[in-house]
Amino acid sequence: MNKIFPQGDGNDGAAGAKALPGGEGDMPQSLPSFLVARCGDPSSWIYSDQKCDGANNCGDCSDELSPVTACPPCGPGWWRCPSTVFGYCGCIPRSLCRDLVQHCSDWSDEYSCPGP
Repeated sequence: MNKIFPQGDGNDGAAGAKALPGGEGDMPQSLPSFLVARCGDPSSWIYSDQKCDGANNCGDCSDELSPVTACPPCGPGWWRCPSTVFGYCGCIPRSLCRDLVQHCSDWSDEYSCPGP
């Protein structure tokens, strides 16, 4: 299974998945344990600051949803809904509300969300 860690060009702070060398469940041994967190799939990991950031960093939403993580409710720029967008888990950015595209399985982003 792939391990998860941030990547990007350094300018946008984007995170993504990338396979690391080594066997299943390898976590960086050179980092203190509080800097890394296991995902719902024990063979995957992320950096701890990626938990509860609104993005699906683990690929299974375990970094955003219980029982692996207890995240606070959505922030002011977010709408809580059963998300259908793979990049988000329990909240979507309000900028996606009322854009004529379904992002929540209950369509609340188009009919209930007040928008950005």
